[in-house]
Amino acid sequence: MRRAPPLRSSLAFNRQSVHATLRSLIAKLSTYKTVPPNGLALFCGYIEEEGKQKKIMTVIEPLKPLGSGLYRCDSKFHLEVLYQQLEGNKTFGYMIIDGNGFTFHLLNGNSSKTIYRLEVNLPKKHGRGGQSQKRFEKNREIKGGWYTSRIAEAAISHFINPVTCVPNVTGIVLAGSAQLKDEVLLKLDQRLSRIVVAVVDIQYGGVSGFNQAVSLTKENIGNMKFVQEQETISGLMTEISKDGQYAIGIDDTMYAVTSGTLDTLILWDNLSVSRIELVKILSPSDPPKILYLPPDKKIPENLAQEWTVKSNVLLLDWILEHYIEFGCRLELVSDQTDIGSQFVKGFGGLGGLLRYQVELPSNSPVDESASNEEDEYDYDW
Repeated sequence: MRRAPPLRSSLAFNRQSVHATLRSLIAKLSTYKTVPPNGLALFCGYIEEEGKQKKIMTVIEPLKPLGSGLYRCDSKFHLEVLYQQLEGNKTFGYMIIDGNGFTFHLLNGNSSKTIYRLEVNLPKKHGRGGQSQKRFEKNREIKGGWYTSRIAEAAISHFINPVTCVPNVTGIVLAGSAQLKDEVLLKLDQRLSRIVVAVVDIQYGGVSGFNQAVSLTKENIGNMKFVQEQETISGLMTEISKDGQYAIGIDDTMYAVTSGTLDTLILWDNLSVSRIELVKILSPSDPPKILYLPPDKKIPENLAQEWTVKSNVLLLDWILEHYIEFGCRLELVSDQTDIGSQFVKGFGGLGGLLRYQVELPSNSPVDESASNEEDEYDYDW
């Protein structure tokens, strides 16, 4: 693979660069006595820095075996295959079915996606109609049969790869109410019916039904991060609902962490808050002041007059480096799930479970004699 300089694009120069790149790749390959089990990904090219040519050579052993060879001569390196290997191994398809419509979902790792939705208006079952009752029942059966056949056909389109003609998911979960899901199971293509891992009853349809189905099938789909996130954050929500042992928000959670009273730390994996350590200019040996500021906030001017910045790092990086020192367990969560997004928006992406009940800063009694100057330093999340 070649990375051509952006300012020189003549045919002769391109040919010369390609030949030089291929010679470099062959020389690099000659240093390997055997090919690694997963194959090799080689990247070589030239870039222009300060008017000079600089060669880039990188060799990567993939995490998983490469299924086929790929050669590209382009102005950029193609990393798509390697990125795909970083994704979760297992993807599950969820079919959520009720009398108002059906939805298809994909679940992989900690991410989920709704890939298809169809709403219907099926006739309801009732005892009215007199002599026409049998006609109404027949009409309902016909429409119900069309509906379940439509679901089975749509499943082929979305869960079977049209090129390889094999399922593109590890397993299928059928979730619904009444007998609809059982009728769909009977009509499913054999390639899909063979990989059905669970058939469950749910009370809702759509996204709510999907979340309920995930909770009911966590033993069937294994140790997926999506399920782990739901259980972790649900545990925190349970403690909050009964006013138990919990801390939420930046200030309370970091107080619990640094005091050693936090048992489980729940952290958003994309937290952008900075941890700023200040020391007094005139007496640097005094205890430092710690501020937690979002990207759009700066240190107040009245603080900057007496304090100077000793360190300024992302709180996420600081926690990853130091959390073990305080004896707490770390759970990283994303905002890709509904409950994860709620955790980020509601609590700032930081919270946790306490070892025992403690007095946190947000619950401390307010000292009315405190100066307004101190209040200016309190950043509420």
